[in-house]
Amino acid sequence: MDFEGLLNQLQISTSGFLGNMLEGLAAFCIFVAIMFVGLWIAQLLGTLMRKFLHKMGVEKFLSAHGVHDAFVGFTFSNIIVAILKIYVAVAFLGIASDVIRVPMITFLAAQAVGYLPSLIQGLVILMVGLVAGDYITDRIKEQKKMPFANSAAIVIELFIAYNALVIAMPLLLPAADPSLLIWSFLIVLAAFGLALGLGSAIAIGLGLKDTVADVAKKHKSKLDSLL
Repeated sequence: MDFEGLLNQLQISTSGFLGNMLEGLAAFCIFVAIMFVGLWIAQLLGTLMRKFLHKMGVEKFLSAHGVHDAFVGFTFSNIIVAILKIYVAVAFLGIASDVIRVPMITFLAAQAVGYLPSLIQGLVILMVGLVAGDYITDRIKEQKKMPFANSAAIVIELFIAYNALVIAMPLLLPAADPSLLIWSFLIVLAAFGLALGLGSAIAIGLGLKDTVADVAKKHKSKLDSLL
């Protein structure tokens, strides 16, 4: 009886193990199939979006106004297509995890899908700032008669991009505190103003040294009488 009981227990354990393994394998296959479909749809929608943007002439419009290089090595079309693909892929990840009943992945996917609209808004603000900064910078650099045009253009572009980042930060990273960026910017701005003031004072002082000496020589007798 003991031997038969052991055999029965082994049969039950083996059956349970094989059943769980087959169930896990089936769930994995379903997950892979759903994700494969999701990635295929994401690729298809990305291709259609790229063709649509091409027909709309978005890149040509940006190039015509000299702001096609404002996105730090990326193009406007690539950014839009990448966001669309990520959104579709994350949505299908949530669907697949819900089908195979993996609550943690379902929750994370739902949180990611809910975060993407905020991310898109933040990216739009940042992109608008980059485009505006690049456009204004190009116009300033074209002013050849303006002194220090290149330096002023770089400073203005950084200023606009930094402000766009500060505005977009609560949308890009809701948990982040933008006050750190604001205070660091104020410190940098104060240091820049102080350096500019001291540099200007030193330059003016050195430039006027000879003039002051000549005036002092011409009026030496008057200065001696006063002193």
